[in-house]
Amino acid sequence: MATQNGSVNASHHGRQAGAAAWLSGDWLSRAHAWCEAHYGLDLRSIALFRMGIGALLVSDLVTRAIDLRAHYTDVGILPREHLISGGEQKLFYSLHMLGGDTASQVVLFLVASIFAAMLLVGYRSRLAAIVSWVLLCSLHGRNYSVLQSGDDLLRVMLFWSTFVPLGARFSVDAVLGQRRTAPPRLLSLGTTVLVLQLFTMYLVSAALKSGPSWHAEGSAIRLVLHHHAFASSLGQWLRELPESTLQGLTWQVWWLELCGPLLFFVPWNTFWWRTLGALAFIGFHFGLLLTLELGHFPRVAMVCWLSVFPSWFWDGPVSRLLVKTGALVRLRELSQKAQAFIAAHRKCFGPARPLALRPSWLGLLSLLVIAGYTGYGSAYAMTHGGNVDGERFDPLLITRLYANWGMFAPNPASTSGWFVSVAKQNSGAEIDVWNDGQPVSFDPPPLPSASYKRQRWRKFGDNISSEDHRELRSYFVRWLCRAWNEEHSGLEQVQSITLYYLAQTANSTEKGYGPLSQTQLARERCPSIP
Repeated sequence: MATQNGSVNASHHGRQAGAAAWLSGDWLSRAHAWCEAHYGLDLRSIALFRMGIGALLVSDLVTRAIDLRAHYTDVGILPREHLISGGEQKLFYSLHMLGGDTASQVVLFLVASIFAAMLLVGYRSRLAAIVSWVLLCSLHGRNYSVLQSGDDLLRVMLFWSTFVPLGARFSVDAVLGQRRTAPPRLLSLGTTVLVLQLFTMYLVSAALKSGPSWHAEGSAIRLVLHHHAFASSLGQWLRELPESTLQGLTWQVWWLELCGPLLFFVPWNTFWWRTLGALAFIGFHFGLLLTLELGHFPRVAMVCWLSVFPSWFWDGPVSRLLVKTGALVRLRELSQKAQAFIAAHRKCFGPARPLALRPSWLGLLSLLVIAGYTGYGSAYAMTHGGNVDGERFDPLLITRLYANWGMFAPNPASTSGWFVSVAKQNSGAEIDVWNDGQPVSFDPPPLPSASYKRQRWRKFGDNISSEDHRELRSYFVRWLCRAWNEEHSGLEQVQSITLYYLAQTANSTEKGYGPLSQTQLARERCPSIP
């Protein structure tokens, strides 16, 4: 009887202890520790992501600055009067609309460059990310006609990055704060939302690719590689592969977009699956970079995937590689020199700020609301052709957190082409000013994508070839007139320009194109410039 009572008492005490542990939150701590070990983001990965985003912002500003006058002033391809008169979404704000001259745009570009550089080196990282996001939204709001998917991904990932500790590693902030006690990895609502935003792009994109070219026919890759504005020289070579190979690539891309992000959540050997998923997507986008002219979209995507690499990747393969090559010693020496420089000039950087690994309760609640609302918008767009409609989505548009992820969806465009401008000079000769004054030719160029000077022009050309943006054609031709006549004089100046679009439709069941079509898009007389 005594033994039975003892067993009963022990059982009772065990249940009490279990209940106490439950109520004390020990189970929650253990669950969080397990989730953080499996799904937390390594602070080194976050730091490399921050540095990559900063470098992308700087390079984007530099490449945009080349065409600053053409793209962002009133004498260019999209003057402010067109936007004010209703040529763009009214909900989009833009500080770049405050001035239509070159000087005002240069000032804003310089300010944006300063904060992008701050983000790159990790100085006042969160402030730099917030200001960079505001100025990036403003820049995107000034000229919608040159935007592409890489801009959307950069913008939304930059926003969500403000909720993670960007400056915890490899940064001026880390040196100033002497942050030696930060954990190796972090799981928070901010880190979760950051990776979910990245994964959402692929899942929505896969859902929108509902056309037969991605499924029954398997012809999507062939069509994309036949797109005159996109295909690089390597892409032209790749499209000559057997049809069965191109079909296989098409289906592999679709399944990668649909299932690849889910590798992150595999609970067994998670570090392997996360590494495999990140490397697969980085390899995929590197392939896009080599075969298609898609602007900085592949580079932005590859930088975003840096944030996913687990601690095992840095402590294992990367560490062994650095030791074997001797690079680890050189990196440590460089790090020590950088830290010594920052420490010696500490007064120049101002007082150190404490590292906030997690937001306050108010910040947490705000983040939860914004993330839920954005997720609702993405779910709606997934079932409505990639678009959002109605006043309920106005805040999503105002904050520029909405993006249409329907790249090459539901099917890649089968018709594409290039531009020819017939400019009549004062001497009576005809030249093609769009193609740097070359003789006029309506024959297909060897590499049509090379006829676009830069990616922004490629996207602009894609827009004006559509009837939805026909009102921009006259602005473009007037800019061609101005740009040429400002650089030439006398008989070399042009009197008029006629813009043509030469297009071909890729064959639906085999390689090659149909007959060449020629469409006159616009004609303008050119004022002479002294």
